[in-house]
Amino acid sequence: MTTRFRRCGHGSGPIHPGDQKAVAEFSAMLAARQRPAPWTGHGGVAVRISERGLERGRPLPEQQPGDGPVALVLIHPDTETSLTGTLHCTRVRIHGAWTTSYRLLTRALAGPDLSAGLKLTI
Repeated sequence: MTTRFRRCGHGSGPIHPGDQKAVAEFSAMLAARQRPAPWTGHGGVAVRISERGLERGRPLPEQQPGDGPVALVLIHPDTETSLTGTLHCTRVRIHGAWTTSYRLLTRALAGPDLSAGLKLTI
């Protein structure tokens, strides 16, 4: 007996287990993008770098929750290593609290250098 797996919506049978995982991650990313968790001033933050892209940021320990710009450092979504120096970001650029669903949207995960366009967009 052979099992048929559906690819790209074509064919009959169940979706391949590897495809199910990809679909679940993508669906979680879309839901998190549309309804972000509010950022309370503590913990990781998702920062809008470009029109569609988000990066993971960590506020500096001395950062006080308030109305002014947020001093933060962008970090890699998987390795937690610092990618930039201290940036001062307006609160309008903060998308919400960081969740692992956002990692698919980061340029840091794809590998390009982040420092090239940051000064213009943050």
